[in-house]
Amino acid sequence: MARIFNNQEIRGIALLMPLVLLCVWLIADSFFADRATPAEKSTTTPIEEVAKPAITPFDPNTVTYEELRTMGIDKPVARNIVKYREGGRTYSLPEDVAVVYGVSDSLYALLKPHIVIAEEYRLKPKSYASNPASKRPSRTFRKVTFDPNTLSAEGFYELGCFTARQAEALVEYRERMGGFRSTLEFADCYLIDSALWAEMRPYITLSPVKPSAPTGGHSRTFRNIPFDPNALSAEGFYELGCFTARQAEALVEYRTRRGGFRSELEWRDCYLVDSLLWEQTKPFLRLTPPPRTLTELNSADSLTLVSLPGIGPRTAGDIIRYRQRLGGYHSVSQLLDLKVVTAENYALFCEEFWCDSCKIRKIDINFAPPKELAEHPYITTPRLRRILRTRQTKGGWKGLEDFLSDDIFTPEESAKLAPYFQFTSVVIE
Repeated sequence: MARIFNNQEIRGIALLMPLVLLCVWLIADSFFADRATPAEKSTTTPIEEVAKPAITPFDPNTVTYEELRTMGIDKPVARNIVKYREGGRTYSLPEDVAVVYGVSDSLYALLKPHIVIAEEYRLKPKSYASNPASKRPSRTFRKVTFDPNTLSAEGFYELGCFTARQAEALVEYRERMGGFRSTLEFADCYLIDSALWAEMRPYITLSPVKPSAPTGGHSRTFRNIPFDPNALSAEGFYELGCFTARQAEALVEYRTRRGGFRSELEWRDCYLVDSLLWEQTKPFLRLTPPPRTLTELNSADSLTLVSLPGIGPRTAGDIIRYRQRLGGYHSVSQLLDLKVVTAENYALFCEEFWCDSCKIRKIDINFAPPKELAEHPYITTPRLRRILRTRQTKGGWKGLEDFLSDDIFTPEESAKLAPYFQFTSVVIE
């Protein structure tokens, strides 16, 4: 009987048969999987759909490790949340949990709606009166009728809303003003805030101010004579007729601290010149600008700096701190590097300074330790690495032009650093 397939065909069929069976099995499996019931499908939940941690409201200041684990928090994170308190620290804000090591942004987003900080742990504003060690009275007005023009320091203290030092300052302020001519002048006192003024206003009975001239009977009325506030002595201010002897002395002291009145507006802004007096004196003002005395920027202290226009305590502090980091200023324009110095403020005081380059602290670039170099604001971390690496292999530099040839600084950067570098002689191979 003749054979249907020869040996070669039988071997081909034997090789193809497993592949055919595999295809049939895959098609059948896919067909029956598509027809599975919803209940059968739910038994194969992907890993990503595993139930999220069952988080309940908790206070991180009191929650235990076991409670955190019950909520589904990982062991390292739960341990770190509890250990955060062991150093005496407190969770005063929900955001404090976010800084705990291991708490990711996504985990904090899950925890934040459930964080409840107890009242005793919450961040509270500092209260001056809450200091038990302070013997000062609380700022509570006693609601008694009083006359601010006749009260002594003890009388102001007995009102209950001023400390002993504030009471003495009120008396001194009143004497410099020559008395309070209206309740509004009393309200404008720097020791009276809006809340305190609202409490004491109904209880004020203001007596008329009496003239306080020692001789000659001068009243507080301007004499309508030309004057130069930059040239008058204390006696000269007193002779104008609108200032008491104490106020005249205070005006001279105020002028000395400011270095003179540079404009009519500076005279108007003096705390002893009210709006009425300004209108009276303005037509008779003959202001001679004071001779300009420049301030040396590398030796000026904070008191000197704040006396200049446009510089407050914060700006003065930043100027001094930046001067220490630089080693000194070689140009007034370097003040523009500070974030607190705006273009408007810079225009006010830029002409008040000069820089003594002899006061600049030099850096020996060939031998300075890495820490000293890193502290200079003009040397970035990449530049520092390049300096140290080149110095180790080369041995040092003879001048700034070597930096340019070694491609360490750009010409602009070299120009900025030139006043701060010195080059000790080294043997360069």
